[in-house]
Amino acid sequence: MSSRLLFNILFSVFAIILAVYFIVNVFSSSVFTQTISSDIVEETSVDDYIVIDGIALRDETLLVSDSSYQSIRYMQEDGMRIAKNSVYAYYNENGISDSQTQQLTYLNKKLARLNETIGRSTQYDILTVEQNIKDSIISYLNGDYHGEFRSASMGVESVQAAFDQRLLQQEGSSYINSVIRSVKDEISDIYNESGLSEKILYSPSAGYFYSKADGYEYLNMSDYANPTVADYQTLMAMPQDSVSARCVGKIQHYSYWAFIAVVPSEYVADLYVGKSVYLDFPIDDIGSKKINMSVEHISRAQDGQNAVRFRCGTLTADLFGLRKESPHMILKTYTGLKVDNEALRVVDGQTGVYVLSAQRILFKPVEIIYVSDDFSLVSSKANTGDRVLKAKDEIIIGGKDLFDGKVVNVTKYD
Repeated sequence: MSSRLLFNILFSVFAIILAVYFIVNVFSSSVFTQTISSDIVEETSVDDYIVIDGIALRDETLLVSDSSYQSIRYMQEDGMRIAKNSVYAYYNENGISDSQTQQLTYLNKKLARLNETIGRSTQYDILTVEQNIKDSIISYLNGDYHGEFRSASMGVESVQAAFDQRLLQQEGSSYINSVIRSVKDEISDIYNESGLSEKILYSPSAGYFYSKADGYEYLNMSDYANPTVADYQTLMAMPQDSVSARCVGKIQHYSYWAFIAVVPSEYVADLYVGKSVYLDFPIDDIGSKKINMSVEHISRAQDGQNAVRFRCGTLTADLFGLRKESPHMILKTYTGLKVDNEALRVVDGQTGVYVLSAQRILFKPVEIIYVSDDFSLVSSKANTGDRVLKAKDEIIIGGKDLFDGKVVNVTKYD
């Protein structure tokens, strides 16, 4: 056989193989396009929980103005610690416009800040002052304000105080004093123009300020150190007191508060005094907030329930409004890769998912950690290589006749 004939035969065989490959893997996938739903794998956490009913208790003092008033300006943010005899509000027996209220609040805060700056015994060099400004700005930008602009405003005040310190360093105390006099004049002008006569409210004790009241302030946390199920039932039946029109808020005396609830006895076996437990409270305008609490007391069982007192040292403005609540008590938290249940398949006895990589399908084996009605949390069974399931992988939900390594031309819908 001549070499030329052999070459022609080999060339023809190669051409046939190439044509078959094209027809099977390219032409067929183009003609028989599959419509497949896909989803992106994400790492997430899911809580296993029960719902418990309870009541928040604090030791509090109601704050009341000396007389009736038409308007009030608070100088303290909700949740802020205040000292005894400190100014927490100004009120007017006569009306005051919103613009006057805003301007007076701004000027009084500026005045208090400047007086604090001029009264500091420590003076910093320019490099330290500049660093303090940078640190305060970074702290503000990185702050977790839980969606509360009132909390965010405290960060702004800290930044402004750092700039005031630089102003003192550059211009001297005489300049700051002239600014203080100017601010006082502006305040006096507003009083004179509007005929206002503001009265000052001083804090009767130290504690944590809150500008609202709910009528349960007469319930003292210290009176229920070791509550029984009967005590809990009595607490939940307690009526609200009427709140006086002259009430302007309250002070919480301690840096912690208590939540007393009943827990089904079957779940109490996993609790003990000192254990940390997460309670997820529903919060208006936020949705919910998961709070770390410690178990302080567990009562004897009664009718299949135990009274449990939880202690919390977290103080934010939104938590001061909690009273009778039904939080989720977190039993266990599962963390893994979230996949749709319809994406799970069993291939050769292994559970896994098909992942779309370009136009090729890869089977990636997984281990199921948690299952719900719609989705599962999984971890990858493979440790290395392209069989490892990772966050951001695109998994296939639908489709027919899929197999590992198949090349497809996919029209996706989500």
